[in-house]
Amino acid sequence: MSVLMAADNEHLNEFVTHYLLLTQSKMMDSPTVWQDVRQGYLRNEAIYFSDVLMDSMETGLSSYDVVVKHISKVDQLRQEVSEGEDFDYKIIVPPPPMANVNYFSSSSK
Repeated sequence: MSVLMAADNEHLNEFVTHYLLLTQSKMMDSPTVWQDVRQGYLRNEAIYFSDVLMDSMETGLSSYDVVVKHISKVDQLRQEVSEGEDFDYKIIVPPPPMANVNYFSSSSK
């Protein structure tokens, strides 16, 4: 076990890199990616997070650390995208402004 932990495993590096690339391609493969809806937001977040992880791996983060600490967040984002829920929009329509109301007018509306 100590021999495996001492050297960075190339198979694990390759697996993690391919997993993150697959995640990016699956998230980009939708017309909702750049739309301002929940699914588009989550897809963009998954693309960005996987891109940051790949950049971090190039600068020295081990693939083991990525698997232990960060892959669960990528899986969670993928699961939330596949749920297909919508935002709960609560649009509050303001009442008409009362500053321009003529209270002394004799005409009825």
